[in-house]
Amino acid sequence: MRPTFLGFEAGRKGLAVAQKGLDITGHNLMNAATPGYTRQRIDQVSVSTYGMSTRMANNYISMTGQGVNITGVAQIRDPILDRRFREEFADSQYYQTKSDIFSDLATVVDEYANQTNGTGLLEGINGITDAIKNISGDKATDRACANALLTSFKSICQTLNDFSTKLDKIAAQQKEDLAISVDDVNSILAKIAGLNEQIAAEIGLNPTDERIYEPNELLDERNLLIDELSKYGNVEITSEADGTVTVSLGGHVAVSGNDYDMINHFERPGGTYYLEWLSSGKEAVMSTGSLKAAVDMINGRGPDMQSQYETPEKGVLYYKDRLNAFANTLANAMNTVLPGQIDEQGNPVDGSGYKKVLQSSDGQGITAGNITVSDEWLADVAYIFPNPDSLNNSTYFQKMGTLLNKDGEVTFNSLGTTFTGSFEEYIMDMHNTCAGEASFTSGRLEATAAVADQLLNQRDAVAGVSQDEETTNMLTYQKSFQAVSRLMTAMDDCLDVIINKMGRVGL
Repeated sequence: MRPTFLGFEAGRKGLAVAQKGLDITGHNLMNAATPGYTRQRIDQVSVSTYGMSTRMANNYISMTGQGVNITGVAQIRDPILDRRFREEFADSQYYQTKSDIFSDLATVVDEYANQTNGTGLLEGINGITDAIKNISGDKATDRACANALLTSFKSICQTLNDFSTKLDKIAAQQKEDLAISVDDVNSILAKIAGLNEQIAAEIGLNPTDERIYEPNELLDERNLLIDELSKYGNVEITSEADGTVTVSLGGHVAVSGNDYDMINHFERPGGTYYLEWLSSGKEAVMSTGSLKAAVDMINGRGPDMQSQYETPEKGVLYYKDRLNAFANTLANAMNTVLPGQIDEQGNPVDGSGYKKVLQSSDGQGITAGNITVSDEWLADVAYIFPNPDSLNNSTYFQKMGTLLNKDGEVTFNSLGTTFTGSFEEYIMDMHNTCAGEASFTSGRLEATAAVADQLLNQRDAVAGVSQDEETTNMLTYQKSFQAVSRLMTAMDDCLDVIINKMGRVGL
């Protein structure tokens, strides 16, 4: 025989489940716009009939129909989509950072934009060739023409100085941004470790094999931090039995339980940058993410790497080398054209050497950063005339113009790489190299960002809150609550008859 109030107990459980279902549905709706929130659901199961817990162990039938129980409140989340999104997000951030740096580099080597602004190297070369054209015939000894030529050389030297300074500023800015990113990574690792400790403590309060409730809000906060961390490098997550996660960043265990490691950033004497783990002193090497992109571009010297600390990426060092090669080649070409003195026939006088047109401002090797007009020319504008009284000067200026025009052929040497062609071809090759790298990076950014967005949408379809679905759940639980309430009313009516009316014949 069944217990008298078994049906009421089953109804009570049904009401509790329906009420909790409405609570969780409302909780989901209220957090639909909360960043990182994962929708929740109640896990409900039918109450099992276990004979050992009854006084009539062999009569299972009398104990069936005990209703429903809640075994927990779970999150709806797909760990595979989490992993795939974080991998693709790291790749997209790698190309995003590279693309941003190429945008900065384009302010230096984008010759089309520079020509529009009147600050390009081609503009400087054309200014010199135009000034040389005026020093011919009866103007081959004209001081005004020599002054115009001096001004044009000053202009291209200033342009090279400015471009070199811009590259230095780009490198400095990237190093500063990298330091900020490292601080952000360390902060995230510390927060994840702190959340690990809180989550383990919460779960430790209920150490049974089947957890009734996990701290879902803390899990959401931790997952959001892991998503943010993934933009900096390749992240791997391992879930532990106590509810904590072990986080590996760049193949190194960065968080284990409530312990975490930190990254330090350093600049080597040669100007290259590197990251290392505080605990071991080993270099922190990422395979993707914004940290890798920043280090690659700061240390990027292209195919002419001079040390193991540099990278083959065509970054800041690469374009600085190319500008230095341009400046050095320009100086060498111009400094070996004008003889120190010519005879009446216009031939160089033996032992007179050459007129020094360009020099370095600091006495070191000529680079884009220190190239300037020679002191001798600055002191006397007529210094560049091999013979102040000879019209034969124009022959040498024409030779100078030939070296600079688009049909001229000069050899540019940059740390082992040789380029043979005109100054214009060299400038455009540098421009096209940057434009090609930027275009490739932009294409990869677009592709990886599209995949990351697609994976994010798929993940949100699983973990995000759907108002339509939650509204349906709300109606379902409401109807369930009403039905169970009606059931309990019916059972109360039946019990009233059994207790108060049965056996009262004739009344």
